[in-house]
Amino acid sequence: MRVPMTLLNVASRFAPGLLCFNGADASQHRVALTFDDGPHPEHTPKILDILKRAGVRATFFFQGTNAARWPALVRRAFADGHQIAAHGVDHVAASEQSGDAAAANAIHCHALLCEIAGTDLPRFYRPPYGDITLGALRELRRRGYRFAFWSYDSRDSFLEGADEIARRITEQQPPDGSILLFHDDYAQTAAALPSVLERLRERKLELVTVAELCHE
Repeated sequence: MRVPMTLLNVASRFAPGLLCFNGADASQHRVALTFDDGPHPEHTPKILDILKRAGVRATFFFQGTNAARWPALVRRAFADGHQIAAHGVDHVAASEQSGDAAAANAIHCHALLCEIAGTDLPRFYRPPYGDITLGALRELRRRGYRFAFWSYDSRDSFLEGADEIARRITEQQPPDGSILLFHDDYAQTAAALPSVLERLRERKLELVTVAELCHE
């Protein structure tokens, strides 16, 4: 049975250590910048360069198939101090699989990232599309996983051009404590990132990883 994100968001108020949509303390003026679906051989390096120049650490939810194809980018993101976490072996919604298969998909991706990084990584998981079933949720919770969703969608999958992405950050400002959703497989996201960072810093927001925001 698929669990709607709206219901998960409500449940996160009672289980913030398990379901992460926002920071535990919004008064700290922090937000977490996150990127899904990479690594991408062209756009991920550009994003990593921009973040390094800005002194910003983010969270990358990598797909297992892409991580296996470009492991050097996973290692670079980790070496640069970014949090890396699982986004599934492939981008298949949990509701299109059995609960056991969806859980195995997440576990396999996490194990692959640990192998590439050469260390045990915190067990954070972002389900593709934010889609999770009750069976997969129970199994992954039993295995010590935490679920990182988002509270602010940049809409970089739908907006046309870097200017629109940056403009959205200004017009629909993410509240303190937000987890911001971006994707590192779009050229327009990489192009928009310097402006996005500037606009967030104009608001005196500290940019941290999901683990830091959620008090791992």
